[in-house]
Amino acid sequence: MTLAALALAALLGAAARAEQIAGGGGGGAVSVASGDMIYAAMPIQGGVNAQMIVRRLAPEGGIFWEQRWGRGRGEEPTAIMTAPDGGVVVAGARRGGCFVARFDAQGRPLWEIAPVSTGLCRPADVVTDGAGGVYLLATIDGRAGYDAMVWRLSPRGDVVWTHRHSSNDPLYAQDMFLDSRGDRLHAFILRKRGMDFVEEFFRLDVGGWLL
Repeated sequence: MTLAALALAALLGAAARAEQIAGGGGGGAVSVASGDMIYAAMPIQGGVNAQMIVRRLAPEGGIFWEQRWGRGRGEEPTAIMTAPDGGVVVAGARRGGCFVARFDAQGRPLWEIAPVSTGLCRPADVVTDGAGGVYLLATIDGRAGYDAMVWRLSPRGDVVWTHRHSSNDPLYAQDMFLDSRGDRLHAFILRKRGMDFVEEFFRLDVGGWLL
């Protein structure tokens, strides 16, 4: 298979996952590793009152700690990232919206927020900065079906700013990263035009302004 064909297959696969996730499916286990910090989160299969499990894993195998967490609203983790203090941030979807929750290195819940409490919200990615700030990228209800939304949260979980990226076409959030200087956020999305999907990105500064 040529590189062009591989790229097309990858894009079509991402588009299919975007449609599935926006429709409310696609939840499963997520994991992240940074040095000897290894974390995983997964939904508990238990019907309408399901929660999720967050674990810190040992590099040589085994489990440092395990935390059952949630409000019994079908929590499904969809994104995870380590925090600079050794803890972890988990984002995901649940009935009626989405959530972001932060845990310290010993597994104690520090805070949680519900960025969207009604309507569709499917987090695609979460990143942290060196000061402990959190950035969330999610697909939400939009004027053409779906929009992409970015939140910046303080280390305490307060909303600092939001940016809604909308269009006359449906947009599906994919992933994002902070650049090496930590002052620009790059967010990747899929735009649906008719039967085609186009991969795009937009950039924000850490003040929330579109670049």
